[in-house]
Amino acid sequence: MSEPTSRIHDLGYKRYVGTRRPASTRWRVILRNQIAIAWKRWWRYKLSLFLSIVITFVAGAIMYFIGGRNMKMLIGDGTQLKIVDGVLPAVVQFYCSFPLFILSLTLGSMIIASDTQTGAFTFYYVRPVRARDYVLGKLAGYGLIVGSLIIIPLILLAGFRLAIGLDSVDQLVERLVIFPKVLAIGTLATLLYTTIPLAISSLMAKRSHAIAVWAAYYYIFGNICAAIGLTSTPFVAAFDIQTGLSAVTQQLFNVSRPIQKNGFNLELSGNVAALILIAQVIVAIGVIAYQVSRDQKSGVGASS
Repeated sequence: MSEPTSRIHDLGYKRYVGTRRPASTRWRVILRNQIAIAWKRWWRYKLSLFLSIVITFVAGAIMYFIGGRNMKMLIGDGTQLKIVDGVLPAVVQFYCSFPLFILSLTLGSMIIASDTQTGAFTFYYVRPVRARDYVLGKLAGYGLIVGSLIIIPLILLAGFRLAIGLDSVDQLVERLVIFPKVLAIGTLATLLYTTIPLAISSLMAKRSHAIAVWAAYYYIFGNICAAIGLTSTPFVAAFDIQTGLSAVTQQLFNVSRPIQKNGFNLELSGNVAALILIAQVIVAIGVIAYQVSRDQKSGVGASS
C-alpha cells in the first residue's frame, strides 16, 4: 500500500476580473463616499437642509404676499426699490448665517481633520489614490452638499420672482437677468463655505480643534476685519465673509445702500469685496493641496 503524498489545495483565491476604472475617475468614489457620510446623521446635512427649506418657504411666502402690492422702499442713493425685489438679496445672508455655517461646523471643518485623527489616510494611500484624487473628491463632494443649500433654493426663488406680477414678454426678458445674478452669488458663497472650512480642517490634527479654529476665524477674525473696515480701511472688511458677501450681493442686485455692520454703516465696493473673497478661496485650495500632499508623503495616520 502506497503512502499518501502531500498535496497543495487551492483555497479559493481568484484574480480580480471585475471592471477596471481609469485613475482619472478615482476622485468620484471619494465624492460619493463624502455625500453618503454627510447623509447618515440628522445633525449634519439633514439639519442644515431643513433650515434651508424653511428659509426658502418663508422667503417665497413674503414674495407672494407683497408681490402684487407694488410696495417700495428707499435705498441709499435716494432711488426706490420694490420690496419684493429686495427679498432675494436679503435672503442670501440668512442662507449663509444659518444652513451654511451650521453645516460647516457639524461637517465641513471636521472632514480632513477626522481623516488625520482616525488614520484614514492609510486606507486612502495604501490603494492607488493620489493626493489630487483625495483633494478633488473632498472638494467636489462637500461642495455639492453646500451648493444644494443655497444655489438650488436661490434658483427656485428666482423662478418664483419671475412669475410674480408678470404682465408681458418684455417684462419676462427683463427679469431673466436675475438668474445669472443668483448663480453668481450662490456659487461664490458655495466656494467660500466649502474651501475655507476644509483648509482649516487640513491644518488641524483633531476635529475639536478644527471646529474651534473655524468658528474663531468666522466670528472673531471676521469681526476684527469688519471693525478695521469701519474705522480706517474699508477694503479690510471684505476679509469678513459675511460682510464681503453682503457687498457683492448688493452690487449684483443694484441695492446701493451702506452695509449695516454692528450698528454702523460701511461703504464697501462689491468689486473689491469679490476680488478679496476669491483670493481667500484660491489660498484655501492651495492650503488644502499642500497639506494633503505633505500628509501623503510623510505617512500621516499610517501608524494609527
